[in-house]
Amino acid sequence: MGEVIYLHKRCPEIAKIMDDDNTSLSPEEIKRLESIRDNIEELLHMVAGLRRDPNAVALAAARFGIMRMTQLYGRAYVMEFANRCVENMELAESFKLD
Repeated sequence: MGEVIYLHKRCPEIAKIMDDDNTSLSPEEIKRLESIRDNIEELLHMVAGLRRDPNAVALAAARFGIMRMTQLYGRAYVMEFANRCVENMELAESFKLD
């Protein structure tokens, strides 16, 4: 599994513009949520390898996530969340990882 990249540590100017919506979470809750995220990603990688179809697994996972999040949080939140995910991926790709 990949390593967590803390962009605000690699590039301090990002810390100024970073929208950290985890401020109300305890450190234990953050660790719990990170563990769930990491475990889900490991399972998805495993299924993608077993099925030999990472695109289908990605689409199925995204569909499930988007539909569930929309039920829980509404369309606007989901669209904002998805945009932040894409922006974070683009930022991470712009940094050379050693």
